[in-house]
Amino acid sequence: MRLLEGVVVAHTTPFHEDESIDYEALRKYVNFVIEKKVHGIFVCGTTGEGLILSIEERKKVLETIIEENKGRIAVVAHCGAINLRDTMELIDHAKKVGADGVGIVAPFYYSYTEKELYNYYATIAREFKDIPIYLYNIPSLAKNELSIPLVSKLSYDFENIVGIKDSSGNFSTILGYIYNTRKDFIVITGYDRAFFPSLMMGGKGTVTGPGGVFPEIFVKIYDSFKKKDYEACLELQKKQTKLSLSLHDGASIPVLKKALEFRGIGKGYMRRPFLPLNEEESRSLREDLEKVLLEVGLSF
Repeated sequence: MRLLEGVVVAHTTPFHEDESIDYEALRKYVNFVIEKKVHGIFVCGTTGEGLILSIEERKKVLETIIEENKGRIAVVAHCGAINLRDTMELIDHAKKVGADGVGIVAPFYYSYTEKELYNYYATIAREFKDIPIYLYNIPSLAKNELSIPLVSKLSYDFENIVGIKDSSGNFSTILGYIYNTRKDFIVITGYDRAFFPSLMMGGKGTVTGPGGVFPEIFVKIYDSFKKKDYEACLELQKKQTKLSLSLHDGASIPVLKKALEFRGIGKGYMRRPFLPLNEEESRSLREDLEKVLLEVGLSF
């Protein structure tokens, strides 16, 4: 099983107009990002709308991505759910179909104590000892933050908890994870603007929604970092930030889907309560993107 590093894209889930999943477009997306040299796919996370898919749909999306991937890059399945039973069912499925690891968002909606959060992850780690587990911190949506002391303790108590995806947008949190966990613990940012800075401080990569639309510039940052060309990284990070901002920092899934439609993947359809961009919004997005793409040296 491959561990996460580099540019890991958070896919969107393409739909037909009737809100059923467009698996053909999903397969096309997998090949698109692999051709652009990304290093992994994070399946059914926030960007992938995993929490508004049924359990069976989440399983089929993962199966489709693994089948189309054909072992070319790492595939990590987000298995977080609102209760432990569903989470464990999804992990068991991910293990059986050959995922390289699983991501588990902090339990959400209700407020939980540190003791309850520790017990949740400890129960999972004890049950699934032979698949890499990635914690997932996104307090703006999950409500419950994975504190630095909690993540530190989990990293030392369970070898199979191999890393964390941090989407807090707080650079001090990223640094806290890096400096207070075991040496081989993988810290991946979910905040595009922190990609290069986090690499410089010991992070291993990014899980990105915008990078799934325009992977080229993200891959260039990582390749330049591996070559220790830090001046190039800095200039590329500035360009990447402009591009990510034009995509609402990945916070608007309808925007990401419409941008992918501009690149020939999917039709921008959404599953309610999300709504697709209207004609005026789509035209405005395309105009904004065309200007930014010209500045950063990319095109649709």
